[in-house]
Amino acid sequence: MLNFNNTNLSDTILKSHTIKLILLLGVILLSACDTSPIKPEPGSSTETRPLSDKQTILSEQATHLLELAEDSDTVAEQLRYRAKAAGLFIEASRIQLAKNQLAIMRQASLESASTAGKDASSAEISLLSAQIAIAEKNTVLADTIIRKTKTKTRTQQIQIFILKADLDFLTGKYMHAVDRRVQLDTYITDTTEKNKNYKKIWVALSNLTTRQLNQQHSKNALINGWLDLAKVMRRGQQNIGSLEDDLLDWGTRHPDHPVGTSFLSELIDNYQFNTNDKKQIAVLLPLNGNFSTIADTIKKGILSAYYNDSNSANKPVIKFYNSSDKSISFDQLYQNAITHGATHFIGPLDKVVINQLAQQAELEIPILTLNYSKNTFNDTKNLYQFGLSPEDEARQVAELAIRQNKFRAAVFYPDSEWGKRLNKAFTEHYEFLGGNVLTIKDYATNSNDYKRPIKALFNLDQSDIRRRKVENLISQRTQSEAYRRQDIDMIFLVATYRSARGIMPAFKFNRAGNLPVYATSHVYTGKTNRELDRDLNGLVFCDLPWVLQNHSPLKKVFTDNWPQQESFTRLFALGIDAYHLIHNLDYLEDNDYAFYDGQTGNIQLNESKRITRKLLWAKFRNGKAVHFEPEIATSTQ
Repeated sequence: MLNFNNTNLSDTILKSHTIKLILLLGVILLSACDTSPIKPEPGSSTETRPLSDKQTILSEQATHLLELAEDSDTVAEQLRYRAKAAGLFIEASRIQLAKNQLAIMRQASLESASTAGKDASSAEISLLSAQIAIAEKNTVLADTIIRKTKTKTRTQQIQIFILKADLDFLTGKYMHAVDRRVQLDTYITDTTEKNKNYKKIWVALSNLTTRQLNQQHSKNALINGWLDLAKVMRRGQQNIGSLEDDLLDWGTRHPDHPVGTSFLSELIDNYQFNTNDKKQIAVLLPLNGNFSTIADTIKKGILSAYYNDSNSANKPVIKFYNSSDKSISFDQLYQNAITHGATHFIGPLDKVVINQLAQQAELEIPILTLNYSKNTFNDTKNLYQFGLSPEDEARQVAELAIRQNKFRAAVFYPDSEWGKRLNKAFTEHYEFLGGNVLTIKDYATNSNDYKRPIKALFNLDQSDIRRRKVENLISQRTQSEAYRRQDIDMIFLVATYRSARGIMPAFKFNRAGNLPVYATSHVYTGKTNRELDRDLNGLVFCDLPWVLQNHSPLKKVFTDNWPQQESFTRLFALGIDAYHLIHNLDYLEDNDYAFYDGQTGNIQLNESKRITRKLLWAKFRNGKAVHFEPEIATSTQ
């Protein structure tokens, strides 16, 4: 029986790696691994999309295993092959094909007359079921299956431990996942599997906020080595020129760390290869007209990042192009920029133009848009989409609520197109994750009276109707207290800061003061105003690191020089990150473990080349928005 309870690995294990890794510093910058892993989104179907090279390879490997399953002499052997094939399908984001194999395995198990075979198949089926649940982000089901699974072999014990690490990651317990996978490393002998495990450790560390990362310390020397490496790489993203020296210093501090030259050299070489070439950036913005203030703020963010860039050896050339003149098309501006030497393009803001770009097969040079197309799927070569998506924020609220075991929601949103979009984004993602939206109500944007829709949201109007019926029946007034519905455990509030200041007191007045309320960044101006925001106390919302953590020297640059544009502060941060992302696009696209620690969030690129941002959390306390780390439930329902 394996024992995975000891979080500290033995000195013997450390010593066994010393000889192998003593030449680490001389090797890591000379060797390279050529991999291009995809970044699957668990639960998403790619069956109707063109397969990437990695998906094709994984699918071919799975097909070969299925052929072996067909030739197997025993049910147990057949099930093992099918389970491995299904695992490859999951890795390729082809979840339905994995489900098909699960159904076949269940049927084969039922038809088997062997009791031993049934016992073996039960564990295999349970393990695959948990894998699929995790791939679909169904934490409740995955946790239930893992708890009930009885393993029979050492391999199954390792598999269940891997699933626990994956579940820790999915529920936001990133350091728990790191701890488990560092332990797993000592039990994995295959080099390829070790490398996969290292990448999982790296992704877990990359999901930590900078503040979380800086606060971590472990009694385990190996984990401390990983933490130190993560800090070095984050600093390198902001100062590429010092990265090589910083990594050499890391190797000196951790000469016996078993990270392995293959993964570490891949991490370093891929990053440096994709960031060291000279660039000329063309920026397209509407510098006149209705959107000129927005464009001007983004421009100031780009220029501030440029002047603050210490990488003098490879500093790009930046040229700005004005898209306000409607007589000049985007294609003309784009080709003009290329003619004058542009290697990369930032812009446009216009969603209509972005929709058109998303319909093309290929673009001549990379374009980083400053908004998103209507269609979430994009396979246009060289098109990358970046912006401050409110729908992404709504989905992150859903994820936090589920991680905190809030499975029954009420949604209160404005009767506007924006409100409908956020309601849809939250509801779909929340229910996909296993939650249940029990009550939804919209409110008028042209009124400050929220009494009637809030009563309807909490069924208080039904309580009033029942009271009036009783009064009519007995022909006299009664003394009664309205009773709100008790089956909800959270509220998702879609509102601007102006509306939220009126809605939160109305929630409390209507007997919902004990319910946690979650919202997006739109409830906060970005500036402390205790008098106006005191009624927002208790409200939890997500926002940019730029807003909640004022560590960037560029924050003072903005507030000192352009205080009149303070309401556009998030767009300034967008400009800063747009500049730095040009250096990081290839790195983000080519590596599924790659993140960029930006001012607008912890950034990753999904399989449709859309920037996704992990935000920070804050709660209003005494009229002030205070950044905090949310508590994650220790177990699911």
